[in-house]
Order: sequence, then C-alpha cells, then structure tokens
Amino acid sequence: MSQMAVSCLFSRFSLLCSAWLLLMGFSCSLVYAQSTDRSNPVAVQGGVVQGDVETVGQSHYYTFEAGPGDLKLVMEGQTDFNTTNTHLLLTDDSGRELATTTFSAGGNGTTRSTVIKLLRRQTIRMQLLFGADVGVHLKYKVTLAGAREEGRLASVAVVAPVARPMAATTSAAEPLNKSAAAQEVSLSTDETGSRNVRAAPIEDKWAFVVGVSKFAKPGIDLKYSAKDARDLAGYLVKEANFAPDHVKLLVDEQATKERVLAELGDKWLPRLAHPNDLVLIFISTHGSPSQADLEGLNYLVMHNTDPGSLYATGLPLSDLAAAVKHRVHSSRVVLIIDACHSGAADTAKGLGRVGNVDSTSLAQGTGQLIICSSQPNQVSWESKRYPNGVFTHQLIEALRGESGKITLSQAFEKLKESVQSEVLQDRSELQTAVLKSKWSGNDLIISAPPAKPRPLPADFIEGR
Repeated sequence: MSQMAVSCLFSRFSLLCSAWLLLMGFSCSLVYAQSTDRSNPVAVQGGVVQGDVETVGQSHYYTFEAGPGDLKLVMEGQTDFNTTNTHLLLTDDSGRELATTTFSAGGNGTTRSTVIKLLRRQTIRMQLLFGADVGVHLKYKVTLAGAREEGRLASVAVVAPVARPMAATTSAAEPLNKSAAAQEVSLSTDETGSRNVRAAPIEDKWAFVVGVSKFAKPGIDLKYSAKDARDLAGYLVKEANFAPDHVKLLVDEQATKERVLAELGDKWLPRLAHPNDLVLIFISTHGSPSQADLEGLNYLVMHNTDPGSLYATGLPLSDLAAAVKHRVHSSRVVLIIDACHSGAADTAKGLGRVGNVDSTSLAQGTGQLIICSSQPNQVSWESKRYPNGVFTHQLIEALRGESGKITLSQAFEKLKESVQSEVLQDRSELQTAVLKSKWSGNDLIISAPPAKPRPLPADFIEGR
C-alpha cells in the first residue's frame, strides 16, 4: 500500500473518530494522548483532558502550570450503565500532595467542580485513578478553568487562603499540625448534596477489628494479638459509644486473608458506612518486610498466610490501602496497624525483627488518618507487665483520658510517650508510635456519641 493511501485511510479514520466524539458531546480538538507512566505525564493542552476507558484500576498522568490564585477543575463523567468512582490527585513538582477529590459517574452522567486556591505559580501533576470496575466503560472530561496561554493557565489575582471545607467524598492533604505544605492550597467543592465534613457531626460509628495470635503455619504464633483485638472491641462498645452490632471482630481462624478483604471491601463496611460516619479499622498481627517479596511489597500476615509464599497468601498493604480508599465511603476513617511483633518464640522467614509498616505510604494510599505502633525500622513489643501488646494497651488507656473526651491527637501524644517509656525501661529498645494524616477534618473524639445512629439492617444481623 502506498504512503498516500495509508495517509488517506488514516485521515478517514480520524474523521470517523471525530464525528463519533462530537456525537458523544466531546470536542475533537481537545482529545489528547494518555500516559500511564507516572514518570512521564502528558502536558495538558487547551486546558482539557478527556477520554473513554474501561475502568480496571489504571491511572492517567498529566502536568500543567497554574497559580497564583484560583484553579477550578470541572469533572464530567458518564458510563454505559454501572456507577464507578474516579479519583483525582494533584501534587506539586516535589511530589507533595496538594488535594484529592473523588467523583462518581453513572449512566445519567455526573458533573462536579472543585476550586483550589494556590499561593504561588507552580508545576502541578494530576493523576486520574479509575475504579477497578471491569466491564464498565467511562467517558470522562476534566476542564481546567481560566485564561490559557500555550497550554498554561494564566495567573489570576491572589486570593487569601481560607479554612478548607471538604465535601463528603473529598479528601485533601492537611496534617493535624498544619504544616507549611497544608498552607499552600485551599480546596472547596461545589456539588449537589455535598456537605462540610469539618462542621458535620458524626452520624454513626463503625469498627472493624482484627487480631491474629494463632496461625495455620506452625511456629509463628503470637501471645496477645487476638486479646488486643478483643480488648479494643470491648472498650469501643462499653466506653466509646459504638453499638455492639456496629463492631465487627475477627480473631485467629476467622481472620483469613479472604474474609478480611471481603468484610472490608465488599460485604460489610462498603454497604453500611455513610459519608459522615466514623470508621475505625484496627489490625494486630505479624508484618512482613518488603525484602521478603521479590517486588518489594509489604504484607500483613493473616491466619492462613504462608510466610514462604507471601504473594499468594499474604494481605498486601497496597490492597488494604486501596480497599480503604476506594471501597469505604466514609470521609472519617482511622486506620490503626499494630504489626511486626517480636513475641513469637520462633519467627518464620520474613517475620523477623525487621521493622514496622511505613505509615507515610499508607496515609498516601488511603487519604485518611493512620496510626502505626512503631517506626518502620522498629519493632512493636508485647508487654512484660500485662497480657497485651504495649501499643494496644496504651492506646486504650490514652483514649480513656479526660473521661473519654480526649481528642485523638491528644490521645496519640499520650500514647506515644507511654509506649516509648515502657519499652525503653523494660527492653532497652525504642518503639515510637507514628501518626500520619492526609485528612483535613476536625480533630476526633473517638468516644463521641453518634448524632444519628442507625439500626443494623436485618440482612446484616448474624444468625439470620
């Protein structure tokens, strides 16, 4: 075939594609290449990105310049039938998270707008993370509002930063200590039915509590993880105003990899937790080092995990983070990980004293609030003084402070000091609890009564 014929066929194909896109309501001149490579994002041209994808959990990456002043993003999406969630993440040129937001698209189409107030001109990277909904086709469009010049947004007048409201399906980077990173951007969302989570009371409360002391694999049992889980669940029900049937407790043989993922990402929390609810997730078990896996992944060890086959049987932290971020619909999620104990008499391969979960990577993965029992290069110890892990015991004691009215940040500081002091005195080792947050809501009081408690639906009552 001649070069002219090839050129002719290509032109006809382009015209057909353009006609189809126009019929679907998209402007042909605003369709751009997509990049799935984080290190090689596509430069935004014309202030618009759009496309048609099957949502299988992939990401598209873009880059542009904006600021100072208001940056408005308008997100549009429509599927062929089923609903899917798409997550938009903005970071600066150093990789620091500026804001995240989520929009849900169905067969009738959805439009959502978000305004970000930037204090300086900067290069911004934008990630679109599509839901893992195989078979769902999504037509999407993101428009960057404002005057443009050669693919860049023109500067607008600087707007003084304001307290950042956050809609029920939006999370944004703002650590509790108000770091300089948090002061660079302000996020507000305009969408029908959205509410200010900072001001909204906790409507209901849910807890998913997991502890594994006995493992199917011989030789790696722990002393107190299951008891830690039972004790925390008991505290939540008896002292922290959680309804008994709103607390799901899995210990030992119940806590398989499949069961934990099913309850967390399918059968229980995604069907019960509403946007203005509080969700507390606690997991106490072994943690594996990233060196134990060929791809450098970290795993939590469930009852049926084989430490010699982590990829097939372990619970990847990346899966846990994805389930929390994409499947749990509450804007208030507290994830507590007490992993990498040294209490086993004979540790198996990959479960030695190699350090705890990296809370920073988990916080980035969930967009919520993460508490880990120790630094990544430290060990979480079981107590010599009482039949519990040091971290969980001191966590419960800290939450009891001020007659249960202590804020979570205050309780954490008390917990951190108590854990460090006890472990140093008893074992001459350091164990420093870690709190990381990408969530900008008001500081929590875990024991606060729910404002609008709901009965557990009959379909979820066990035994029926």
